[in-house]
Amino acid sequence: MSYSILRVAKVKQAANTTGIQKHVQRENNNYNNKDIDHERTHLNVDLIHGREKQNFNELIEKRIEEGYTGKRKIRSDAIRHIDGIITSDNAFFESMDQDQVKKYFRDSLEFLKDEYGKENVVYASIHMDENTPHMHFGVVPLTEDGRLSAKDVIGNKSALTKLQDRFNEFINDKGYQLERGEPKEVTKKKHQDMDRFKQETKYHEKVFLEVQQKVEKQEQRLGELTATLEPKAVKFKSKEVKTEVKDKLFGKSEVIKKKTGNLVLTPTQYKKMNEQITAAVAIQKDYNRLKNTDLAKENQQLKKDLKREDERYEDLTEEYTNLYLENERLSKENSLLKSHISVLEKNLRVLYKNTKKIFKDKFKGFRDVLKGDIEKQGVENYFERVHVQEQRKMREKNNSLER
Repeated sequence: MSYSILRVAKVKQAANTTGIQKHVQRENNNYNNKDIDHERTHLNVDLIHGREKQNFNELIEKRIEEGYTGKRKIRSDAIRHIDGIITSDNAFFESMDQDQVKKYFRDSLEFLKDEYGKENVVYASIHMDENTPHMHFGVVPLTEDGRLSAKDVIGNKSALTKLQDRFNEFINDKGYQLERGEPKEVTKKKHQDMDRFKQETKYHEKVFLEVQQKVEKQEQRLGELTATLEPKAVKFKSKEVKTEVKDKLFGKSEVIKKKTGNLVLTPTQYKKMNEQITAAVAIQKDYNRLKNTDLAKENQQLKKDLKREDERYEDLTEEYTNLYLENERLSKENSLLKSHISVLEKNLRVLYKNTKKIFKDKFKGFRDVLKGDIEKQGVENYFERVHVQEQRKMREKNNSLER
């Protein structure tokens, strides 16, 4: 029998949300995951938005604006995004056509809407271009009373286990006979890799902010100097008029007044204007000098540093996101393997009991032969392990009866 698998994880920072968006909507050019078949990517579809590309951060902020009713301002480090995945194993999907696969995920989306609230589920994207079909979904962790609280919405490990139980029950009620998948197990090495990139990302964020502040400070200083050079209006005393006297043969001479276009200044006005021009020339010289000094060079260098750190930050964010998604893929495989092992152990226990009944007195001889063959293979003897466990149970039962 196949398994129902559902997992959720908190997403910290908008940059990580952007990274998930790029993976989910196949916006990157290169992927570490070699399982992606780009010739099948056109089959991917979002059950909420269709094939239209979305900005996940904008979807999240819009939902918060609509649904948040808390009185306090939301903290900058508050978790705004929960990312999750729903899938099963290959055996479950092998007998299905595309429409049946989509129906399974539509039914799963119905569970998510019931669980988190229809408006809080902001994307639900089916991936058909990897080995196993699966659905990425995103949730804004708004509570029923309008608070933003990832802690209340997804809770601890115990709450996650109960969520997976509810999902399994819901999906089986829809007619899908699935066993519950094993809880998520993450390897120590992957955790170390993730933590290392988180620390590096935080460091480059700090450098980015420091460089940005220095650049803004230098630009502000240059802006102040530029503002000083702005022209100021001067009120003039009057306009200059030139008077000409034209003699006539008869009568009085004709007086003709013509405007020269010049303006008349009082001595005080002339003095102030001269001071302003002198100051402007001095400031212009100082401005030109500053552009060629260490201050200006430092400003240009800071801009280059800022650009370099920004690019480094983007690279780290993308690498972190790829690690996160690779970790999710490995966790899914681990869950399936643990489930298979659990079933095999049950089958082995049944095989052991029936073999013991059939062979009876010859059972020890059978065990010895089996033990020898298994040792030749150089693998662990699970059959013998079951035998030891059963013998221990029998002794404990006998001891209990004797008391």
